[in-house]
Amino acid sequence: MGYSFAGHETFTCRNYWLKKGLDHYWYGGNFTSSSIKELGVGKNMVGSIKFWLKAFGLVDIDKYQSDLAKYIFDDKGVDPYLEDIGTIWLLHFLLVTTEYASIYSLVFNHFRKLRVEFTKEQLLAFLENELVSKSQSYSVNSLNKDISVFLNNYTRPIKPKSVEEEFMGLLYELDLIERVQKIGNKQSYKIESQNRDSLSPLILLACLLYKMNGNSISFNEILNGMNNVGSVFALNSNSVLDKLKEGIEMFPKHLVYSDDGGVQVLQIIKDIDYKTVLNQYYAA
Repeated sequence: MGYSFAGHETFTCRNYWLKKGLDHYWYGGNFTSSSIKELGVGKNMVGSIKFWLKAFGLVDIDKYQSDLAKYIFDDKGVDPYLEDIGTIWLLHFLLVTTEYASIYSLVFNHFRKLRVEFTKEQLLAFLENELVSKSQSYSVNSLNKDISVFLNNYTRPIKPKSVEEEFMGLLYELDLIERVQKIGNKQSYKIESQNRDSLSPLILLACLLYKMNGNSISFNEILNGMNNVGSVFALNSNSVLDKLKEGIEMFPKHLVYSDDGGVQVLQIIKDIDYKTVLNQYYAA
């Protein structure tokens, strides 16, 4: 599969768009010009809402993610208005691992491991190299727009034009991307592997189980594997291990973590799925 960029109409995902868009989708909305009045936004925003629903894997991806959309955003869902930080972490995980919007997977799985600190220009060069390696044509203008929207999703505006603009970002409160310095006109950013205090061990465990194939997985895969929790959440080794063990302690009949001669493995000893873990989290 080739990489995919643009489609967001240069709009970041507002924190109320996913609920609004899913309600429209579930009631048969088609995200055409007829949806302008129903959604209460302009034509370009209609297209952007549709894009973000797909980018977060909430529609048209597979039945598991569709089930998760209902689980979260239904009127009787666990957090339809995104009031819980755990839901935001969960959505970030879906955005990266769905891979509909390629920049998120490329940055968190690959680029940040090459450069902890970076500029827009360095990220652009990385994306161009990836596209050339796949012999895929691209537009520099589209890539630059994607980079700007990506960064704006995770960072607060420096000089917001309104209170609404300051708080409309969906992912900034995760503090995954940090502005570190500005030399001349070049702003630097940083995605450092560290502990994430606001990330619950139960959310980490649920995401791990959501993507896990089979009944066992090595610690190295959990920490460094493509689309796994260590990579997606930009966690350091100690943080992954501590959160993993804390989560396992809540399900001792289902999960066990072993370290046999330096080989560290998580095993499922009794059936458990991600939704069981999420139910525990949202019941707390």
